[in-house]
Amino acid sequence: MLQNLELKLGQSVDVAALTQFANALLLSTSAGEAKRLIDPMLAQLCQITAVELHPEYFLDTEASITPFGKAVSLTTAAQCAEDPERGRVFIQGIYQAIQDKLALNPQRPIQILYAGTGPFAWLLLPLLPLFSASQIQVTLLDIHPASLDKVTKLIEHFDLADRVATYVCADATVWQPEAAVKFDIIVSETMKHLLQQEPQLQIFSHLQSYLADDGVLIPQNIELDAWLECTTAPDLAETHYLGPLFALNRQTAHLHSSGDRSFLAGSLLLPDFSLSAVTLKFTTAIHVYAESTLGENQSQLTLPRYRREHWLKPLSSLTFRYDQGTNPDFVLDFIEQNPVLVVSDDLSCLGIYHLQRLWQKIQLRKRGESFTELANEWSLDKALLDLCGIGLEPGLRALYQNDQQSVFIDFIQQTTKMTVADIASINQQLRTIAYGLTLSGSAVYGSNSAAAEDAGPAFVLSESQLDFWHNEGYLVVPQVLSVKQCAATRDFIWQQLDATEQDPSTWYQSHEFMQKIMLQLFRHPQLDANRQVPQIRQVFEQLWQRTDLVMTTDRVSFNPPETPTWHFPGPDMHWDMPLQLPVEFSTQGLIYLTDTSAEQGAFSCVPGFHLKIEDWLREQNKTDVELQQQDWQKWPVKAIAANAGDLIIWHHALPHGASPNRGTLPRMVQYINMYPL
Repeated sequence: MLQNLELKLGQSVDVAALTQFANALLLSTSAGEAKRLIDPMLAQLCQITAVELHPEYFLDTEASITPFGKAVSLTTAAQCAEDPERGRVFIQGIYQAIQDKLALNPQRPIQILYAGTGPFAWLLLPLLPLFSASQIQVTLLDIHPASLDKVTKLIEHFDLADRVATYVCADATVWQPEAAVKFDIIVSETMKHLLQQEPQLQIFSHLQSYLADDGVLIPQNIELDAWLECTTAPDLAETHYLGPLFALNRQTAHLHSSGDRSFLAGSLLLPDFSLSAVTLKFTTAIHVYAESTLGENQSQLTLPRYRREHWLKPLSSLTFRYDQGTNPDFVLDFIEQNPVLVVSDDLSCLGIYHLQRLWQKIQLRKRGESFTELANEWSLDKALLDLCGIGLEPGLRALYQNDQQSVFIDFIQQTTKMTVADIASINQQLRTIAYGLTLSGSAVYGSNSAAAEDAGPAFVLSESQLDFWHNEGYLVVPQVLSVKQCAATRDFIWQQLDATEQDPSTWYQSHEFMQKIMLQLFRHPQLDANRQVPQIRQVFEQLWQRTDLVMTTDRVSFNPPETPTWHFPGPDMHWDMPLQLPVEFSTQGLIYLTDTSAEQGAFSCVPGFHLKIEDWLREQNKTDVELQQQDWQKWPVKAIAANAGDLIIWHHALPHGASPNRGTLPRMVQYINMYPL
């Protein structure tokens, strides 16, 4: 039957086709079935009435603003017919209401008022052929003359004029029938979810006085409810029913008409829940008639509305009122309190010290919430991400991109593969940092650290190397990685680039993990193994003169030779430190994975500038951003050549950067650094 109907509707639609459509829709049991029926019929109605359902430029300028809400435009009203479950349930409910009234009153026609018809009188038009003029008489009312013109055209097209008592162009919130008529059924679906914007309440309040004693308002009941959703565990949420806001039906419409507004306001008690950001959810449930109902998410009319991420006080009250006027809506009032950060000792996130607190801080920051943290707590945040082997940049990206903690936890587990022993060691180191922050309000660097006093650093650098470091501010430490380790690391990078050293045409392919010459590749067994080479730690420890150092989890770099179509994109010379006084000691570093000559995109710096930077800064009168913009051709920039496996460390006060590769092979680098607890 459905297939035959679709074929016929594709050609022409008459009253027989409309009747067939109505009978099929009354038998349909799902939104899917309804959609297959409605779409072709709707297309035919648009063709008959010359209604463009989705104009290219539509600003809804034809809507009317009444004293009690927005009367939607002809186009918007027509689009409502595209909501299949809404149409199916309403039409089935109205049909049943007519049948029930006819059973009680077979001697006279049932008087029906349809307020807010739009251009199609969609909820009633398909039913008109199923009843005779002696059974039903319909009053069609709409505020827009253009809509009534379209409805009239459809009624005439289907030869159904004898079922229509009258057409009325008026505002349904104030219209009064000329005769003392009492309607058996009043239909008005002039609403959005949660009764926002549109005048459904006032229409029912006004029209209910024209309803017969045993008459029916359709929909029979619109119930609005409130819920609270809160997270009780990383991947577990609870939903609490708070209670009803109010219900719109014949009884409450009568109360409203008589001046009683008390049912439009109230208060709901919030449950006792663990202090956390919660979400308020408001739902709309529609009882059309008898067994015809629309529940949550079944229709555009029953989409839930959310007020997300509020820090509400447990066991406090949520008060509300429904304000009418040109834009009807709910006004909510609740007690919000400043979020209290969990302590770093909270191990509820994977058993890792400070991780739950870091997660909470970032989520609050994303929402613009204020909170209080320890001075220089950033040191603890950074060390946490590095000690776990996540890395600062990937860790922050995951924290900011994920709103669900369970997804963030999955990222950590997949990235790090930490054991229970690993976590215990990490927690011990993080507690050392936190102890220093608590004592001094800043990270404890130098002799104040107990870890630094346990054992002195190894002496792997010679006096001449140390002298060079102190004077020049950088140092090349030969062969911290073996030839085999460098080759294995290069192989990993080639695989990720889907390229080979032998085929230069593959060197310039674009990949999503590329950022200029930087490759956002942070974790791989070979990269991790390189970070664990004892000599690397020993070199950093000797320069820092302490052993409580954290190894960064940093990325790699790929700098191919310039060509006529590919030019070095940077980064050019720069500093990675605040250009302000005082200048504290810190290091940066990288390992060449390829033999790199001075012209092969080598690391470049201004040797010795660490000894001059404080005097230089005192002479400047520029912002940090302005100071970064230098004419580097006037500076004594030096490109540092070295072999594969050589470690280059530099004082972070040196301006530095990569350089254009004018050699014949790419330069590859693994960035590596350490800093104190």
